[in-house]
Amino acid sequence: MKTRDKYIYNYNNKENNIMTIGLMSGTSMDGVDVALVKTDGFKNFKIKNFETFCYSDEIRKLLQKSIRLKINLSGLSEVITNFHINSIKLLLKKYGLSVKNIDLIGFHGQTIMHHPAEGWTWQLGNGQDISNELKIPVISNFRYRDVCLGGEGAPLVAIWHKILANSIINQKYPCIFLNIGGVSNITYIEDCDNVSYCFDIGIGNGPIDQISQQYFSKIFDHDGNISLSGNINYSVLKDILKHQWFTKKPPKSIDRNEFNKFIFSCLEGISARDKLATLSKLVALSLKSSINFLNLKPKCIYISGGGRYNKAIMHGLKDEFGNIIFKMEENNWNGDAIEAQAFAYLAVRSIKSLPLTINNLTGLSRDVSGGVLSLPIT
Repeated sequence: MKTRDKYIYNYNNKENNIMTIGLMSGTSMDGVDVALVKTDGFKNFKIKNFETFCYSDEIRKLLQKSIRLKINLSGLSEVITNFHINSIKLLLKKYGLSVKNIDLIGFHGQTIMHHPAEGWTWQLGNGQDISNELKIPVISNFRYRDVCLGGEGAPLVAIWHKILANSIINQKYPCIFLNIGGVSNITYIEDCDNVSYCFDIGIGNGPIDQISQQYFSKIFDHDGNISLSGNINYSVLKDILKHQWFTKKPPKSIDRNEFNKFIFSCLEGISARDKLATLSKLVALSLKSSINFLNLKPKCIYISGGGRYNKAIMHGLKDEFGNIIFKMEENNWNGDAIEAQAFAYLAVRSIKSLPLTINNLTGLSRDVSGGVLSLPIT
């Protein structure tokens, strides 16, 4: 039996639960999230282990420089690949697991550019090298097929959010999952059967981290303390919210690097502390603007991603939405793990040829699968 046939034969059973590692390195570029999930790619899942492995200052600066100047991207891809491999090994060692316990890996890679309107998206990292090193099949390039067919290719987490929402007894619909990473995106789930929207709403931690690094020599604004010491500039917010992005109907997704150029141009002339305070408030106002596209107002909003640790961002959300704001942890979910878990789940759907995007969420008129399968070369 050929190598490919051997794996496909083992996974083809729709009822088969697959032990899968999901990997996520977001646009905040702070490290790699590694999640272990056992799932059939449908409704059954069991969340196992999770760890975050932070990039060193050296790797983080290399990422920022290489992406900004578009240099040494091949070398950077190798660095990212090796970091992911080592992260998997560390997780397995910590929990007393072996590579033989793992059936599949979902490898997102590091997004450096995302231009769906031009028909391309670029995530650094080599799924084949990961597969060869660990002797485990790897699914990568999750966004590529969707973009090639004319879709936005992002966000892709909607199906996983729906599974999580449906796992809550007496869930209140409609609900929103808001992820605040380098950018912010939402999934709007109208009822237990329907995900109506999933799209980027605007900035997240990305520009806040950049300002913290540039003016305060801090990797990020810890707990949002610096942001809380500044004053919100509502005039600047008004100018930012005039951008055509906020009136563009979904589906839509952001290239963080391009959008941040506009954001920073609006912030010129105000103090660094006020910049942070203003950007923290922008997250809530971006969500408020985005809700205008929805059929019904949400009854609950679940927050994941690093932005939920920023008290200034959370204060802004609660000021605008009151007591319907909940951190993921209030439902015994790990708000840091959601996206890594999502790509574990999507990897299983990919290897079973199940759709990754549904209901026109990315702009495609039909449900499509995707991802590239790399099998270990033996």
